[in-house]
Amino acid sequence: MNPVGRLSSVFTALVWLGAANPLTAAVTNVIDGRSFVLPEGFALSRVTTTNWVLRPVNASFDDRGRLYVTDSSGSSADPKTQAKDPQWRVVRLEDTDGDGTFDRSVVVADHLPMLQGILWHESGLYIGGTPSIWKLSEFDTDGRATKRTEWWNVGRPSTRCGNEVHGPYAGPDGYIYWTKGAFEPVAWTNSVTGRKYLDRAAHIFRAYPDGSAMESVMSGGMDNPVEVAFTPDGELLFTSTFIDFTQPGFRDGLGHASYGAVFGKQNDNVEDRAVRRTGPELMHPVVEFGAAAPSGLTRYEGTQFGRDYKDNFFASLFNLRKITRHILTPRAGTFTAETSDFVVTDDMDFHPTDVLADADGTLLIVDTGGWYKLCCPSSQLWKPDVLGTIYRVRKTGADRSRKRTLAALTSNPSAPSVKARALALQHDPATIPGLLAQLKEARGAISDSMVIATLIEIGAREPLRAGLKDSATAVQRGALIALAETDGSDLKPTEVAPFLTASDPAMREAAQWIVKRRPDWGNELAGWFQSELAAPGAHENLLPLLPILTSSDAGRLLLGDLVGRSDLQLMKSALEAIAGSGLKVIPDDWWKAMAQGLGSASSTGSGALNRERIEATIHAVRGLVGHSELAKTLGAPLASAGANGALGQAFRLEALALSAPGRALSSSEFAYLRSALVPAVPPVLRSLAAEAQSRAALSSEQQRSLLTDIRQAGPLEFGKLLGAYDGGGDESLGLALVETVRQSASARALLPSQLQPHFAKFPAGVQTAANALLVELAPDTMKQSGNINSLLAEIQGMPRSVRQGQAVFNSSKAACSACHQIGYQGGNVGPDLTSISNSRSERDLLEAVVYPSASFVRSYEPLVVSTKSGESVSGILRRETDTELVLATGPGAEQRIAKIDITDRQLGTVSVMPAGLDTQLSKQELADLIAFLKNTKWGPQ
Repeated sequence: MNPVGRLSSVFTALVWLGAANPLTAAVTNVIDGRSFVLPEGFALSRVTTTNWVLRPVNASFDDRGRLYVTDSSGSSADPKTQAKDPQWRVVRLEDTDGDGTFDRSVVVADHLPMLQGILWHESGLYIGGTPSIWKLSEFDTDGRATKRTEWWNVGRPSTRCGNEVHGPYAGPDGYIYWTKGAFEPVAWTNSVTGRKYLDRAAHIFRAYPDGSAMESVMSGGMDNPVEVAFTPDGELLFTSTFIDFTQPGFRDGLGHASYGAVFGKQNDNVEDRAVRRTGPELMHPVVEFGAAAPSGLTRYEGTQFGRDYKDNFFASLFNLRKITRHILTPRAGTFTAETSDFVVTDDMDFHPTDVLADADGTLLIVDTGGWYKLCCPSSQLWKPDVLGTIYRVRKTGADRSRKRTLAALTSNPSAPSVKARALALQHDPATIPGLLAQLKEARGAISDSMVIATLIEIGAREPLRAGLKDSATAVQRGALIALAETDGSDLKPTEVAPFLTASDPAMREAAQWIVKRRPDWGNELAGWFQSELAAPGAHENLLPLLPILTSSDAGRLLLGDLVGRSDLQLMKSALEAIAGSGLKVIPDDWWKAMAQGLGSASSTGSGALNRERIEATIHAVRGLVGHSELAKTLGAPLASAGANGALGQAFRLEALALSAPGRALSSSEFAYLRSALVPAVPPVLRSLAAEAQSRAALSSEQQRSLLTDIRQAGPLEFGKLLGAYDGGGDESLGLALVETVRQSASARALLPSQLQPHFAKFPAGVQTAANALLVELAPDTMKQSGNINSLLAEIQGMPRSVRQGQAVFNSSKAACSACHQIGYQGGNVGPDLTSISNSRSERDLLEAVVYPSASFVRSYEPLVVSTKSGESVSGILRRETDTELVLATGPGAEQRIAKIDITDRQLGTVSVMPAGLDTQLSKQELADLIAFLKNTKWGPQ
């Protein structure tokens, strides 16, 4: 999406911070010791007590003004565990005397699973209870629902985070809407078109109350679309987590869900052709929240707040402890937004989960309290004793009468997305020329997306093929995309190939995107590639397409040939394609080509050119780790490269690590690797040196020498170095290893379950000593919590320097920047910390540094994969395709695992980030580091 829909320049900087425009004229309300800041002229009050509801989550009014609320059990166990003894409930709150405070509570239903949405609709109550939506009906005289009907089911058990369903929500068109989060598969049928789907994308679904006409309105690669709301014209807006990472500090947002749009984040699940796309671009949010964990969203339809507030949107931001206000302005088929804070508190136990308008024009805010910790690292402490409540925001002096009005449940024909959908449902090929003509008008990415989605739905191929001959590039592009995405597409490689080198960037990008999604075209395109690449300087636009050649015999032969070409750029691109191929069996031609590349020091050409060829080949070989042929065919050439002093240190270490499995190290190799373990060496290189030694067949003498390095090793390389002893040894060596681990400051970087395998093959006496050590090192959660509280009190009493903290963050000692990004710099193994200060308290930050396995950021949970060879690999899932997984296993390190080799995969309990950083840093360094993290900023200050 082009920058339409982005915030104005004034607000962009603020939203980059995960914040909104701060309140300039504000008042403070103090309720139960908690201070809230609101705009001048507004007041906040608490309108319920724990007598009526304990931990409210979502709420919905009925047509009599009664409020139905989901009430949490307080458990933060995963939904599957909670379902074994369901303890959630739905309560109905009533204000019997009309004073604005709820004074009566009725339990409508109990013994319910984890709930994430509620809707009163047409005399029935719909509740989203992962992994289903249930309809409660037939209420007795006490208000209890006597009938429960499963209305929708995702078709599989709930995941650990329970993001199968949010909602449902009533649309102005008579539909019921709900959301499904990624990334587990969902099988569903579009009951309008009859098409069956199996995909892993996130969705906003809708259906009529009787369950008919179910379809997907929007899909994407985001983790968790949450709530939807509608503009007066019927355009759909939604909040979502993990939707956009195109700028530092971006993460969550508020999007405009035009029909057929596919949103970010960039993810494999939206590259699967099961998700129909309207082009290579992924849509972006209208508002960027940062790490906000947005939940509730509502449009304010009244005028009691003032006419400037009518049709404003309000969002509840769980992590940021605030309600934000959004004034939307139509622009280029979508919206721009003016964003500001509306209700804010710095109380870390305030967690707003819903926001909705009452009939009297006031705004209700649902605060769930401190119980929620599941998949939410900003709630580091589970506090079920910190109960929730419901607040009311009132404009001082406004009319307090309650006049409930019902929203019209008829389609609004003024909404562009409604018009586009109506055309699509006609399935009339005669409308295609007019639709294609609209693409000439340059109305913006959202509008173009709606047009192309309509063309895809109509699916008439010959009128679309006529569009390929249009004189307007925009029409050609839209017709080509629609032809590629229609059901049963018969688009041919020869129809796309002419556009692969088009002069228009958008046309060229669309053609290349289509080709990349069709690996079955490899044989047909190989000859065309061969011809095009023969022309000097004509291949620049084709380099990104080389991966498609890996899918066919003819293409693989061509890639092997390209690796030997003198054109360095072409050779590097061919190697990148080979490294990312994910093939179970690597062609012999590829092994030979890479062996020649590693031996190119003896070939003709300049020394610098040969060095680049060797380094590019080493980098490519990393992508083939796990193939049994690697050591046999490339072991010797890689060892030679490791001894090549003309290469950079990183490439020498990587070459030695790749050549090391089961190989004895020479004294010079061993000495070189040990020299890279000193603190002055960057952490990524230390990790490579440790990896090489852990994989090699060290002599007994080398193992004893390495003990000195282990004793002094930092957390990043400590665990890898212990791998050098997995083969066991005599009792003397084993006891020395036990004592070394005991003395190491990094011993607590690993859990006992991770340490134990390193001693498993030593004699019984060694294992007895090791077990005693493991008992000493076993974590004690109560002790850990006490240690955090003690550390926090100590560092808060120290003078702290943000500048010194930045130096600690980037130092080789702490090695934070090896895995985490702030701004544009840093690694990507762990989450972006650009705006971490907005959602984490100092205690949260300290616990994450000292005990990183206490909680995991969503999408950064460790995955443990077991293979047929007996190997167990732990890392962060980077990509998943039909044939392989790619795990980030450490700074600068990824491992590809063919799915055919996997025997088991489970979420791990141990962070990829090692624990024990507090033992590596002084108290002053730790204090400065926390001060820096608490003050991270992005954008103009």
